[in-house]
Amino acid sequence: MVTRMRIEELLDVRVEKTPDAPFLTFEDASYTYRAVQERSKQYANALADVGVDTGDRVALFLPNCPEFLFLMFGNAYRDSVTAPSNPEYTAGELEHSLDLSEPDVLVTTPELAATAREAAAGTSVERILTTEATDRHDSLPALADEQGTDVAPHDGDEETVGFHIYTSGTTGPPKAVECQHENWTISAVDFQKRMGFTHQDTLFTALPLFHANAQIYSTLGGAAAGAEVVIYDTFSTSNWWDWCRDHDVTEFNAMGSMLKMLDNIPASADDADNPVELVFSAGTPPELIEPFEERFDLTVVEGYSLTEDPLLMLNPTDHDKRKIGSIGLPPAEKRITVVDDDGNEVERGEKGEIIQKCPALMAGYHDQPEKTAEAMEDGWFYTGDYGKIDEDGFVYFLDRKKDIVRRGGENISTFEIEGVIKALPAVDEVAVIPSPDEFYGEVVKALVKVESGRDLDPEDVVEACRGELASFKLPEYVEFVDDFPYTPTGKIQKQKLRDREQEDSPDHWARETE
Repeated sequence: MVTRMRIEELLDVRVEKTPDAPFLTFEDASYTYRAVQERSKQYANALADVGVDTGDRVALFLPNCPEFLFLMFGNAYRDSVTAPSNPEYTAGELEHSLDLSEPDVLVTTPELAATAREAAAGTSVERILTTEATDRHDSLPALADEQGTDVAPHDGDEETVGFHIYTSGTTGPPKAVECQHENWTISAVDFQKRMGFTHQDTLFTALPLFHANAQIYSTLGGAAAGAEVVIYDTFSTSNWWDWCRDHDVTEFNAMGSMLKMLDNIPASADDADNPVELVFSAGTPPELIEPFEERFDLTVVEGYSLTEDPLLMLNPTDHDKRKIGSIGLPPAEKRITVVDDDGNEVERGEKGEIIQKCPALMAGYHDQPEKTAEAMEDGWFYTGDYGKIDEDGFVYFLDRKKDIVRRGGENISTFEIEGVIKALPAVDEVAVIPSPDEFYGEVVKALVKVESGRDLDPEDVVEACRGELASFKLPEYVEFVDDFPYTPTGKIQKQKLRDREQEDSPDHWARETE
């Protein structure tokens, strides 16, 4: 039975049950469920005072911090829309997000305010607020201090759009995914139930709050159980297990690259001396799972979801029922199948595109009906990922149909990087592809064809990107080529380039680690 509710209703239910139980713990502050509710209502009223109305988008350009979640719940109480961007974005990248969602208000930190101002110039943004007062911007927390905790009623329901989450475009710039309240709460409650969390658990994440993972599975999944949720802004291999011990963490969320880094720490006699019981991690190499579990005395749970459909496929937590290497099983409310290029269902065990239908599907891509129509047909979402389903219904991720690089937990649009490199006068053609990496899974590689008679250094390619793109999007490798393989219609055959990258040892220039 699917539980349909808004995110502030999920919080309100928990406050009724355990108002004084710890909910959110950051590195320097902790809040009970009641405290989060009251502070979020103050934020809702502060937003109303600066002109935010029902349905308005509020842009967040913030690191992991309490203000992020007060705004997330505050927007829910106000029935406005939370639209967070990656705080590593350059001004140009942030400007694109602002153009997509057209917010009137942007909230950021004093440290990021200059980038925010540059990005907001010429956009819909009328006011920038900061987490601390500056000589140019008012402090949102200070405005909230002046507010009460009685909020005005609204007409929104669980199907109302509550979030704009930006996803990498595969054939164009990123899109704003319209996520309804029930998309988040259905997925959070399902995650909590299948992982088995209770009020006695402590969840931990250092994944970014601007992504769905930390919002849904950690924050709201914890709220569904009445658990404590510990949120740090950075991941540190040297401090991770001490942090877990300090907070008595029983579960944490990670990406496969993080587990690789933790496994790379020199072995210690007290590796298994930690309170962690479960780790939810997407993209974990199958060969790492059992050694990691044995070394740290815990269970790794594999899974798969998308911003457009966050209702997880999840491997069972029971070792006797799981299949290592699989992304797991869908919940009862979710239908999964695999189809060929013509949309016909393939036989069990055969490769095809994963498509899925469930009550947590997005409303669509904001103001891009043609992109929504491309991704959804008859209620089915076409994931752009290749996979297969075995005889027991377990799903396996095989490859990516979409043209992206997945570096750790970030989906990076190759189109975006190619656009920057193509602007260099010496560049004739460019193709950006994923290159295998021990820690991140994939990193960015640029293959560049230089115009005849022109010179170009690999450093020039990286520096051009550095001025336009966030640091995690910079090419790790640059390879100059004389020509590309082409389709009959003149398009670069990227699949051949990706296959070669997996199979051969190409001669490329490597950027020094920064």
